[in-house]
Amino acid sequence: MNDEHPGNVSLHQANLLEEGSYDAPFRDCSAVLHVGTPMGYGGVNNPQQVYDGAIGGVHNIIGSVKRAGTVKRLIYTSSFAAIGHPSPPGHRYTEDDWASDNRDEDANWNTDNLVEKGEVGYSMAKVECERLVTRLAEEDGRFDAISVCPCVVLGPLLSPVHELRGSWQFFLGRMLAGKPCGRGWQALWNIVDVRDVGESEALMIESDVCGNGSRYMLCATDDSGEITAMQLHDHLQALFPHIDVGGVLPEYEAMVEKYGAPYDAPRAHCDKARGELGLETHAIEDTLRTTGETMIELGLVEPKLKTA
Repeated sequence: MNDEHPGNVSLHQANLLEEGSYDAPFRDCSAVLHVGTPMGYGGVNNPQQVYDGAIGGVHNIIGSVKRAGTVKRLIYTSSFAAIGHPSPPGHRYTEDDWASDNRDEDANWNTDNLVEKGEVGYSMAKVECERLVTRLAEEDGRFDAISVCPCVVLGPLLSPVHELRGSWQFFLGRMLAGKPCGRGWQALWNIVDVRDVGESEALMIESDVCGNGSRYMLCATDDSGEITAMQLHDHLQALFPHIDVGGVLPEYEAMVEKYGAPYDAPRAHCDKARGELGLETHAIEDTLRTTGETMIELGLVEPKLKTA
């Protein structure tokens, strides 16, 4: 594409939910990054559709991979939703954790009536899809499947279509518009930069360290990326001193008064990706700054400026 990175890009149109839709795009490919899935943002899909679309999408993707016959590695973008499970505050999650752990007393951890269960369907789908891609790759024998599990993904947006109502960046943008933090305020924002997610997946394609069934969390680099809603406000206010950044909800203050602090979770670092893949991550300040700057530049948020 340039002197430093020669090559070419071709654009194709396909539908994740249609069998065979990726046959032509995958022809002669050596690696596939599976990064899309039906989501529930803005009520576009209900939890049952999110679950069914994720499972069906994996089958369609791998069907096209098999028919191509040239793919050596599939990178499946899972989620921290496939890792986080009921645990004591302060528990440090690793790639050995699964969202299905410690669910013996959870009456909702099943596929019955998912429409009424919110994000349970999404978490269950991610767990099942990770195990599914590993099994199908092993049965085929011609390609490896590797999973990546991002947590709160922020960082620069490239286009207005990257903004989804209800997403993490949506609520960060509302704070720049002077509104209080409306998501994740009961616990921690465990933040990873979208550029780090992309770089890690590129590294996974070429790494000889990982193999079929390998799994990488893409979470905070260290404790600096695990922040409360109040700390998020303070970061944004320091990064955008001319903006009257929204703070926290009254419920947040009541919670802190009652419990002393928000719930100490999720605690998780991307140590494995940094150690095995050589991933170099962005500082939390850079991630938050570029998120806000690009949302403003793209017209996705009108910041509330401080009055003189």
